[in-house]
Amino acid sequence: MSLLQLYHDEAIKVFYEKGGDEEDLYWLVSSILIRYPEHRDELEVRKRLMDLIVQEVDGKVLDAGCGLGILTFRMALKDEVKKAVGIDNSCELINFCNRLRNRITKKAEFLHGDFLEVEFGEKFNCIVFLYMLHDYEPEPFLEKALKILKQEGRIIIGDFDIKGLREKVKAFAQENGLKIVKDITIGKAKTHGDIHEGFLITARR
Repeated sequence: MSLLQLYHDEAIKVFYEKGGDEEDLYWLVSSILIRYPEHRDELEVRKRLMDLIVQEVDGKVLDAGCGLGILTFRMALKDEVKKAVGIDNSCELINFCNRLRNRITKKAEFLHGDFLEVEFGEKFNCIVFLYMLHDYEPEPFLEKALKILKQEGRIIIGDFDIKGLREKVKAFAQENGLKIVKDITIGKAKTHGDIHEGFLITARR
């Protein structure tokens, strides 16, 4: 069974456990599928970014703002990855990921909390931000990442260039002695009300 099939089946179980019925299910699914044409290009860019990030990582990995945890699990399933930790401030999402952990891989761990406030107690070879930083000013998140990044470690950002995010990331790297080893454009898509470029940046300490 594929990872996405596991997620789908477990999500359906959660839905019914919480009291959902067939009418609720049809309403929810229809409301999402109707909007698919509008979001198709954005989805394709985000999937491509996830694929590229999985190729990049090794050692101990932190997935900041892991959401559903699909990227965390995919990274943890790599032989080159010793452990993948996902953190998110949604207790509901973290509980869902932990439901699946024993069935997918125990190399994935999930923490509930605010990335900026949690004390991790360890350092990481790779720290990943996928489709997260565009909602914030990136500097506090990148500064926190530097504090828990190993020597020769990498910060990997996959996102859309919203509010000048790409240049902000590159400026931070230059100011903090990080070397940009990858800076690529993935494609363009409509998101957040306009057309934006999807990009991947890898910065090495």
